[in-house]
Amino acid sequence: MSSVETPVADLLREHLEEIAEEAAERICGEVPWPAEARGDGRSFWRELSRQVCLGVIHRLEGGNPEEESLGGAFPPGVGPDSVLRALRIVSRVLWSRAAASTEEGNRGRAGIAALAEAIEAQCFDVAERAVCGSATRVPPGTADFNALLDSMRAMQDRDDLVRKMVTGACEVLGFRRAAFFLFEHDMLTPLFACDRLDASWGEEFTREKRAYPLSPLADTPESRAFYGAKMLTAGEMGGGNLTVVRPDPGAFYLLVPINPSGSPRGLLYLEADAGQEGPGLDPELMEAFTKTAAMALENSRLYRELVAKRRVLEQLMTRVNTAHEEERARIARELHDSVAQSLLKIIYTAGFALDFLKEDPRLAVDEIEEVQLRAKECLRELRAIMANLRPTSLDILGLRETIIRYAEQFEEEYAISTSVDLKGLDSLPPPVELAVFRILQEELTNVRKHSHADSVSIRTEISEGDLILTVEDNGVGFDPEALAAEQESGKHLGLMAIRERAELLGGELTIHSTPGMGTRIVVRIPTVSEVKGS
Repeated sequence: MSSVETPVADLLREHLEEIAEEAAERICGEVPWPAEARGDGRSFWRELSRQVCLGVIHRLEGGNPEEESLGGAFPPGVGPDSVLRALRIVSRVLWSRAAASTEEGNRGRAGIAALAEAIEAQCFDVAERAVCGSATRVPPGTADFNALLDSMRAMQDRDDLVRKMVTGACEVLGFRRAAFFLFEHDMLTPLFACDRLDASWGEEFTREKRAYPLSPLADTPESRAFYGAKMLTAGEMGGGNLTVVRPDPGAFYLLVPINPSGSPRGLLYLEADAGQEGPGLDPELMEAFTKTAAMALENSRLYRELVAKRRVLEQLMTRVNTAHEEERARIARELHDSVAQSLLKIIYTAGFALDFLKEDPRLAVDEIEEVQLRAKECLRELRAIMANLRPTSLDILGLRETIIRYAEQFEEEYAISTSVDLKGLDSLPPPVELAVFRILQEELTNVRKHSHADSVSIRTEISEGDLILTVEDNGVGFDPEALAAEQESGKHLGLMAIRERAELLGGELTIHSTPGMGTRIVVRIPTVSEVKGS
């Protein structure tokens, strides 16, 4: 070591602790300490400044700086940018302390050059460690993590998505255990669980099919995480008292709400190996994972709804096609059994009349009268068939009188007491009148086939500009919540047909029913002006 660098090295060594303290104070004032970083920021920056100063001293003395690595890692959130800002502050403090020893002449210029070289080399080493530490702190490789997110975005089946989410948290994010709970009907139900080292743990965890109540009023970690829409770590939860799962002793774990304000909603449990902090616990990383999972869950719901509606539509189309074929067959039978037979008799009778005209015209009179009677009968039968295709009473008597007559006929034929209270049926356009009448026919058919009721009421009224049709019976009722699943299996197609007719008019169907308490079906249809303008 030359005599030029000795005074500088001695000065820095003499004031080492003062330099570290001054640098730490200035860093704390200029470089924010990240919220996710644990420990005291001032202590960390003081030790960093001390190690930089020692490294500069060793270089000035001609030796190799000792590998002081601060434990080999920087706290979460303390990235290269923060370290570089801190190193600039340490450099300024070192320069101010060493200025007195590098003032005069050539000796001063040589000391400045040596000091600049030592500070540059030492700061470069520390900055390099910061960059490498930041790169190794995120466990999943960028390609693997992006591939996980892409695969989650592309999944349409909810169960497949949940499995990918849970296994990805273990295999890509590096957690030991993960479990996803679906939130429905104020309950958390585990859908899938995974242990990276124990395949049986996930199977045993979900085998019981338990459900856990979740309330916004409960002061539990699960409630605070889910209703607060905030990820909670083991430390924030007090390290225990979880209802949904029992972490291993000493394990780091966290609760992550997934899509808490959307539908479907869930809660993700993540657990690291004992003694390790979450390997994937990087704020930006977890935010990207959580948002992608929430978006994928929402997409899976929309896809399930689309598939269900497509299935219902296919069933309705099959039902419509079947109804068309049945109607064609019915019309063919009616034409064959009535009109065709009458026409055949007319043909035979007319033939007899021709024969009589050749022999004795007086004998043809009776046959011609028979032809006339047969023709009138045939006309009546044709009109009856046409009336079934569209009730002529709608055109002649209007919707109100048609419903009254249909209700009387329904009561007489099926012995179900039927009352009517009809208001607001004037001035409806023919398509709307026919749709309302067909909806009523379908509703009364459901009453006859399924309700086991002995009385039914039919009411119409105008409310807030809409026509309201209400059909209420005192039958056995049913569970409306089970209706959707049964419709997917092909049941309650009559109610689906009613809903479709109402929606075609811009209206809606509402079902009120309780097992053993009867059923009330309400159809709301926009008024004439709204229908025309739609």
